[in-house]
Amino acid sequence: MRLYELLFITRPDYDEEKIASLIARYKDLITKANGIVKTAEKWGKRHLAYEINDLRDGIYILMTFEADKQVAAELDRLMKIDQEVLRHMISRITPPKPRPEKAAPANAEGEKPLSGEGTPQVRIVKEAPGDAQAKKEPKVGEATDAE
Repeated sequence: MRLYELLFITRPDYDEEKIASLIARYKDLITKANGIVKTAEKWGKRHLAYEINDLRDGIYILMTFEADKQVAAELDRLMKIDQEVLRHMISRITPPKPRPEKAAPANAEGEKPLSGEGTPQVRIVKEAPGDAQAKKEPKVGEATDAE
């Protein structure tokens, strides 16, 4: 089973009984399909970002539940046709993956840092004895004695 979060908005003029029956209806739908409702919170009346059906406010309700993906799809289908629900959103909550230990970063040439030190290895390029008169520019990414 997967963990989901359902947020839906109802009309602001509904009383507590109407909201409780709406929450109970969707809780029953989830539990009848072998799902588990973790939480059901009423956030209360809040101002909407934009008008929906000539309404400027709505009552927000947040539910967290575990169920199969078919249950979430059925819940989505029913909420789309329900006149009491202004908007809804179902999000799947994925547990955080354990992070692997960070590997030591490589420099531009792909060289790894020396063991136990945080600085990358430096390759020193020396001039050949015959090239002392004609100084040539080092290649990009190579260190020289002057550095």
